[in-house]
Amino acid sequence: MSKTLGQYKILFDGLNIHEELNFFLKEKLKFNDQDTLINNERILTKHQQNLIEQFLEQKKQGVPLDYILNSTDFYENRFYVDERVLIPRPETEILVDYVNNHLSSRTKVLDAGTGSGCIGISIALKNPSLNVYGSDHSVDALNVALINKNILNVNNFSLVHADWLSSFKKASFDLIVSNPPYIADQDPHLENLQHEPNKALVAKDYGLRDIRLIIEQSTEVLKRGGLLILEHGYQQQEEVENIFKKNHFSNVSNLKDFQELPRITLGTF
Repeated sequence: MSKTLGQYKILFDGLNIHEELNFFLKEKLKFNDQDTLINNERILTKHQQNLIEQFLEQKKQGVPLDYILNSTDFYENRFYVDERVLIPRPETEILVDYVNNHLSSRTKVLDAGTGSGCIGISIALKNPSLNVYGSDHSVDALNVALINKNILNVNNFSLVHADWLSSFKKASFDLIVSNPPYIADQDPHLENLQHEPNKALVAKDYGLRDIRLIIEQSTEVLKRGGLLILEHGYQQQEEVENIFKKNHFSNVSNLKDFQELPRITLGTF
């Protein structure tokens, strides 16, 4: 039996996701604003009904809209995402923007733990003369990054299968950037992140294990005068700064997120 758009919207009342539904209708079914906001009596095709019912079931399970659409906007581009990689957050754009405005003569860049490739690709697209590498221990993540490399036609972005920095030669890079796992394994926020890959979110030692490992390994892999930039939780600022300084980084400083919280630490080796 054919249903109208209005009949389906009633089913979404208890989920408080009308805005997401409207976006889904425009992105997936190519509806316009009149269709989604006004024309509730529009009769839907069987195919349209199936897609909306699938969307409803996924939202009941708490699946983020980005995974449902296999699409997310980051920096200046649209990236493919699925449950093999994290959905990039707006705060991470601050890291990319800083790099793109402070590269100077740095020519060889590593995005360690690249995931979807959003950081490395965003840097590579803005700086076509650079050699940018994206490394990840997860083959699944590298496959997603490859999809984005091909979709966005990024010629100066190369993918490497590596466990953090262990596979790279001494003094290989001018700049290393990373958004590593930094959530402690008992953090209550994980309850709302069940569809994102746990290994890309959680780190031992109260969320500091991978951060510490990257900083220590970077002292071998960075060139003298090279720059390391890491994203982390705002409550980890002091610990992360101390790890930088213990590993002989200078000019250690922080970048704040949109709430004026310290979320990114950088230092020169």
